[in-house]
Amino acid sequence: MSTRRSTGDSARTPAASTEPSPDNDSLEARAHRALVEWLTREHPQPGQPVPVREFARRLGMSRTPVRSAVGRLRERGLLAHDPVAGFTVAIPSLSSLYELFELRLMIESHSLRVFAERPDLKPPAVLRELVEEAEKLAPVAIQDPDRYIDFRHNDGRFHRALVELAGLPKLLALYDDLHLSIHVTRAGMEAPLTPTRLDSAVAEHQAIVDALESGERERARSLLEAHILRVRDQTIVFMSRPRL
Repeated sequence: MSTRRSTGDSARTPAASTEPSPDNDSLEARAHRALVEWLTREHPQPGQPVPVREFARRLGMSRTPVRSAVGRLRERGLLAHDPVAGFTVAIPSLSSLYELFELRLMIESHSLRVFAERPDLKPPAVLRELVEEAEKLAPVAIQDPDRYIDFRHNDGRFHRALVELAGLPKLLALYDDLHLSIHVTRAGMEAPLTPTRLDSAVAEHQAIVDALESGERERARSLLEAHILRVRDQTIVFMSRPRL
Protein backbone atom coordinates (compact mmCIF):
# COMPACT_ATOMS: atom_id res chain seq x y z
CA MET A 1 0.00 0.00 0.00
CA SER A 2 1.15 3.52 -0.63
CA THR A 3 0.95 4.35 3.06
CA ARG A 4 4.27 2.59 3.62
CA ARG A 5 6.98 5.00 4.68
CA SER A 6 10.69 4.76 5.16
CA THR A 7 12.28 4.33 8.58
CA GLY A 8 13.57 7.87 8.47
CA ASP A 9 10.17 9.38 7.71
CA SER A 10 8.33 7.20 10.21
CA ALA A 11 10.36 8.57 13.10
CA ARG A 12 8.86 12.01 12.67
CA THR A 13 5.91 11.30 14.93
CA PRO A 14 7.72 12.11 18.22
CA ALA A 15 7.21 15.78 17.41
CA ALA A 16 3.55 15.28 18.30
CA SER A 17 4.32 13.66 21.64
CA THR A 18 4.15 16.79 23.77
CA GLU A 19 0.67 16.09 25.19
CA PRO A 20 0.32 15.68 28.95
CA SER A 21 1.04 12.21 30.28
CA PRO A 22 -0.75 10.55 33.21
CA ASP A 23 2.57 9.52 34.74
CA ASN A 24 4.12 13.00 35.07
CA ASP A 25 5.55 12.94 31.57
CA SER A 26 8.62 10.90 32.47
CA LEU A 27 11.17 10.32 29.72
CA GLU A 28 10.05 6.72 29.34
CA ALA A 29 6.39 7.79 29.19
CA ARG A 30 7.17 10.29 26.43
CA ALA A 31 9.11 7.68 24.51
CA HIS A 32 6.33 5.11 24.96
CA ARG A 33 3.71 7.59 23.72
CA ALA A 34 5.83 8.44 20.68
CA LEU A 35 6.37 4.78 19.83
CA VAL A 36 2.67 4.00 20.12
CA GLU A 37 1.88 6.96 17.87
CA TRP A 38 4.42 5.70 15.34
CA LEU A 39 2.89 2.23 15.38
CA THR A 40 -0.70 3.46 15.01
CA ARG A 41 -0.25 6.34 12.57
CA GLU A 42 2.69 5.39 10.40
CA HIS A 43 1.86 1.69 10.04
CA PRO A 44 5.41 0.31 9.96
CA GLN A 45 5.60 -3.08 8.28
CA PRO A 46 6.09 -6.32 10.25
CA GLY A 47 9.81 -6.91 10.60
CA GLN A 48 10.70 -3.25 10.08
CA PRO A 49 13.46 -2.03 12.45
CA VAL A 50 12.53 0.38 15.22
CA PRO A 51 14.64 3.55 14.79
CA VAL A 52 15.64 3.79 18.47
CA ARG A 53 18.50 6.22 17.86
CA GLU A 54 16.30 8.49 15.71
CA PHE A 55 13.53 8.50 18.32
CA ALA A 56 16.05 9.43 21.03
CA ARG A 57 17.46 12.25 18.92
CA ARG A 58 14.10 13.74 18.01
CA LEU A 59 12.80 13.46 21.57
CA GLY A 60 15.96 15.04 22.95
CA MET A 61 16.85 12.18 25.30
CA SER A 62 19.30 9.31 25.58
CA ARG A 63 18.50 5.91 24.13
CA THR A 64 17.98 4.42 27.61
CA PRO A 65 14.35 5.59 28.16
CA VAL A 66 13.53 4.78 24.52
CA ARG A 67 14.84 1.25 24.99
CA SER A 68 12.80 0.94 28.19
CA ALA A 69 9.67 1.95 26.30
CA VAL A 70 10.54 -0.47 23.52
CA GLY A 71 10.90 -3.20 26.12
CA ARG A 72 7.37 -2.55 27.39
CA LEU A 73 5.97 -2.88 23.89
CA ARG A 74 8.03 -6.02 23.33
CA GLU A 75 6.46 -7.57 26.44
CA ARG A 76 3.05 -6.94 24.86
CA GLY A 77 4.15 -8.72 21.70
CA LEU A 78 4.01 -5.60 19.52
CA LEU A 79 7.76 -5.43 19.01
CA ALA A 80 10.38 -8.15 18.73
CA HIS A 81 14.16 -8.40 18.94
CA ASP A 82 16.37 -9.73 16.20
CA PRO A 83 20.07 -10.44 16.92
CA VAL A 84 21.04 -8.76 13.65
CA ALA A 85 18.39 -6.09 13.05
CA GLY A 86 17.81 -5.22 16.71
CA PHE A 87 14.30 -4.23 17.76
CA THR A 88 11.71 -4.68 15.02
CA VAL A 89 7.96 -4.55 14.56
CA ALA A 90 6.69 -7.99 15.52
CA ILE A 91 5.61 -10.38 12.78
CA PRO A 92 2.16 -11.60 13.82
CA SER A 93 1.13 -15.24 13.97
CA LEU A 94 -2.27 -16.47 12.87
CA SER A 95 -2.93 -17.92 16.32
CA SER A 96 -2.21 -14.62 18.08
CA LEU A 97 -4.42 -12.68 15.68
CA TYR A 98 -7.23 -15.22 16.10
CA GLU A 99 -7.04 -14.86 19.88
CA LEU A 100 -7.07 -11.06 19.68
CA PHE A 101 -10.23 -11.16 17.57
CA GLU A 102 -11.85 -13.58 20.01
CA LEU A 103 -11.19 -11.13 22.83
CA ARG A 104 -12.55 -8.29 20.74
CA LEU A 105 -15.68 -10.29 20.01
CA MET A 106 -16.21 -10.97 23.70
CA ILE A 107 -15.84 -7.33 24.75
CA GLU A 108 -17.94 -5.75 22.02
CA SER A 109 -20.71 -8.35 22.22
CA HIS A 110 -20.84 -8.06 26.00
CA SER A 111 -21.04 -4.28 25.73
CA LEU A 112 -24.17 -4.51 23.60
CA ARG A 113 -25.61 -7.11 25.95
CA VAL A 114 -25.18 -4.70 28.87
CA PHE A 115 -26.70 -1.89 26.81
CA ALA A 116 -29.67 -4.09 25.95
CA GLU A 117 -30.43 -4.37 29.67
CA ARG A 118 -30.94 -0.59 29.82
CA PRO A 119 -34.01 0.13 27.64
CA ASP A 120 -34.13 3.64 29.09
CA LEU A 121 -30.90 4.50 27.25
CA LYS A 122 -30.94 5.50 23.60
CA PRO A 123 -28.09 4.89 21.15
CA PRO A 124 -26.02 8.08 20.76
CA ALA A 125 -26.23 10.11 17.57
CA VAL A 126 -22.50 9.73 17.04
CA LEU A 127 -23.02 6.16 15.78
CA ARG A 128 -25.17 7.36 12.88
CA GLU A 129 -22.75 10.22 12.24
CA LEU A 130 -19.82 7.80 12.03
CA VAL A 131 -21.66 5.61 9.53
CA GLU A 132 -22.46 8.64 7.36
CA GLU A 133 -18.82 9.73 7.58
CA ALA A 134 -17.68 6.25 6.55
CA GLU A 135 -19.97 6.33 3.51
CA LYS A 136 -18.16 9.45 2.33
CA LEU A 137 -14.69 8.16 3.19
CA ALA A 138 -15.01 4.79 1.41
CA PRO A 139 -14.86 6.08 -2.20
CA VAL A 140 -12.19 8.61 -1.22
CA ALA A 141 -9.99 5.82 0.18
CA ILE A 142 -10.38 3.82 -3.03
CA GLN A 143 -9.30 6.78 -5.15
CA ASP A 144 -6.47 7.74 -2.80
CA PRO A 145 -5.14 4.82 -0.69
CA ASP A 146 -3.29 7.29 1.54
CA ARG A 147 -6.72 8.33 2.83
CA TYR A 148 -7.49 4.78 3.97
CA ILE A 149 -6.08 5.74 7.36
CA ASP A 150 -9.08 8.08 7.75
CA PHE A 151 -11.47 5.25 6.98
CA ARG A 152 -9.66 2.98 9.41
CA HIS A 153 -9.78 5.59 12.18
CA ASN A 154 -13.51 5.97 11.55
CA ASP A 155 -13.91 2.20 11.93
CA GLY A 156 -12.01 2.26 15.22
CA ARG A 157 -14.11 5.12 16.58
CA PHE A 158 -17.32 3.32 15.61
CA HIS A 159 -16.43 0.12 17.44
CA ARG A 160 -15.13 2.02 20.46
CA ALA A 161 -18.44 3.91 20.61
CA LEU A 162 -20.23 0.55 20.79
CA VAL A 163 -18.11 -0.49 23.77
CA GLU A 164 -18.84 2.86 25.43
CA LEU A 165 -22.54 1.94 25.40
CA ALA A 166 -21.88 -0.42 28.32
CA GLY A 167 -20.83 2.48 30.54
CA LEU A 168 -17.99 0.44 32.06
CA PRO A 169 -14.74 2.48 32.18
CA LYS A 170 -12.48 -0.46 33.04
CA LEU A 171 -13.89 -2.52 30.20
CA LEU A 172 -13.32 0.41 27.85
CA ALA A 173 -9.71 0.75 29.02
CA LEU A 174 -9.20 -2.97 28.42
CA TYR A 175 -10.68 -2.59 24.94
CA ASP A 176 -8.39 0.33 24.13
CA ASP A 177 -5.40 -1.79 25.03
CA LEU A 178 -6.70 -4.67 22.94
CA HIS A 179 -7.48 -2.39 19.99
CA LEU A 180 -3.87 -1.19 19.92
CA SER A 181 -2.64 -4.78 19.73
CA ILE A 182 -5.04 -5.63 16.89
CA HIS A 183 -4.26 -2.39 15.06
CA VAL A 184 -0.51 -2.99 15.12
CA THR A 185 -0.82 -6.70 14.38
CA ARG A 186 -2.87 -6.05 11.24
CA ALA A 187 -0.69 -3.22 9.93
CA GLY A 188 0.57 -4.08 6.48
CA MET A 189 -1.25 -7.43 6.56
CA GLU A 190 -4.72 -6.40 5.42
CA ALA A 191 -6.54 -7.47 2.30
CA PRO A 192 -6.27 -5.17 -0.74
CA LEU A 193 -8.52 -2.12 -0.85
CA THR A 194 -11.58 -2.74 -3.02
CA PRO A 195 -14.96 -1.02 -3.22
CA THR A 196 -16.64 -4.29 -2.15
CA ARG A 197 -14.50 -4.60 0.97
CA LEU A 198 -15.13 -1.04 2.19
CA ASP A 199 -18.77 -0.95 1.13
CA SER A 200 -19.42 -4.19 3.02
CA ALA A 201 -17.95 -2.71 6.19
CA VAL A 202 -20.09 0.42 5.87
CA ALA A 203 -23.25 -1.57 5.16
CA GLU A 204 -22.67 -3.80 8.18
CA HIS A 205 -22.07 -0.81 10.44
CA GLN A 206 -25.25 0.78 9.12
CA ALA A 207 -27.26 -2.37 9.78
CA ILE A 208 -26.03 -2.42 13.39
CA VAL A 209 -27.06 1.20 13.91
CA ASP A 210 -30.43 0.63 12.21
CA ALA A 211 -31.15 -2.23 14.61
CA LEU A 212 -30.08 -0.21 17.65
CA GLU A 213 -32.22 2.77 16.66
CA SER A 214 -35.26 0.56 16.05
CA GLY A 215 -34.90 -1.05 19.47
CA GLU A 216 -33.77 -4.45 18.12
CA ARG A 217 -30.79 -4.67 20.43
CA GLU A 218 -30.31 -8.44 20.35
CA ARG A 219 -30.38 -8.30 16.56
CA ALA A 220 -27.79 -5.53 16.67
CA ARG A 221 -25.56 -7.75 18.79
CA SER A 222 -25.93 -10.65 16.34
CA LEU A 223 -25.09 -8.35 13.45
CA LEU A 224 -22.04 -7.05 15.29
CA GLU A 225 -20.78 -10.56 16.03
CA ALA A 226 -21.22 -11.58 12.38
CA HIS A 227 -19.34 -8.45 11.28
CA ILE A 228 -16.37 -9.08 13.57
CA LEU A 229 -16.16 -12.75 12.58
CA ARG A 230 -16.24 -11.84 8.89
CA VAL A 231 -13.42 -9.34 9.30
CA ARG A 232 -11.45 -11.86 11.36
CA ASP A 233 -11.81 -14.60 8.76
CA GLN A 234 -11.05 -12.19 5.91
CA THR A 235 -7.86 -11.06 7.64
CA ILE A 236 -6.69 -14.56 8.50
CA VAL A 237 -7.35 -15.85 4.96
CA PHE A 238 -5.31 -13.00 3.51
CA MET A 239 -2.47 -13.51 5.98
CA SER A 240 -2.41 -17.23 5.17
CA ARG A 241 -1.67 -16.65 1.52
CA PRO A 242 1.97 -17.08 0.48
CA ARG A 243 3.83 -13.85 -0.13
CA LEU A 244 5.53 -13.51 -3.51
